[in-house]
Amino acid sequence: MMNKSKVKSRKSKVGQSGFTLIEVMISVGIFTMLAGGIIGLIGVMLRDARKQDALLTATDQARKVSFRFANEIRDAETSNTGAYPLDTAGAQSIIFYSNVDTDVQIERVRYYLSAGKLYRGVVNPTGSPLTYNLGTEVVTTLQDSVANGSAAVFHYYDDDYTGTEAELTQPVSIVNVRHVKMELRVTNAGGITSTNYFTITNSGSLRNLKTNLGE
Repeated sequence: MMNKSKVKSRKSKVGQSGFTLIEVMISVGIFTMLAGGIIGLIGVMLRDARKQDALLTATDQARKVSFRFANEIRDAETSNTGAYPLDTAGAQSIIFYSNVDTDVQIERVRYYLSAGKLYRGVVNPTGSPLTYNLGTEVVTTLQDSVANGSAAVFHYYDDDYTGTEAELTQPVSIVNVRHVKMELRVTNAGGITSTNYFTITNSGSLRNLKTNLGE
């Protein structure tokens, strides 16, 4: 017959080989903390990736906008009604006449900043004789998240501009303008650097107004 003390000893060892309730609870707690930390880290990484993607999209759009503006201002010309190529030369708005589509008519083009967004309005001349009905202006949003605030978007230069001369001061006389620069500040939503915005610039000379083409 088996010794009773040996049976008890075996039962005791079997009981000791498992986990107590407290050990299980501690293990679950540690696992939960680790899982929560990993999930939180993944969430931060995904948020940062989305912010960076949004910033890259915004800066790419700003480059496209500035390139488009430079091309259009270079081709500014006398309107279909005989108006001067440049109508308004404001710090945050500019109006000029340029053929910006595929027809033969000259459109009235307005770029302006309002409430942190850059807009473009276009008026096609209509009627006989042709007139520019401002009520038919088609406005589109070109750029969100513009961080210029009260700073100028448009900078104007005279015929002596070579890249280093000082800009014309406001109020600008439109007859003195020969070169225009757009400076867009795009909000740094991604927080990639310590700056609050990135600056995108482009410029163009009004070819039809140049008087120093031989220089």
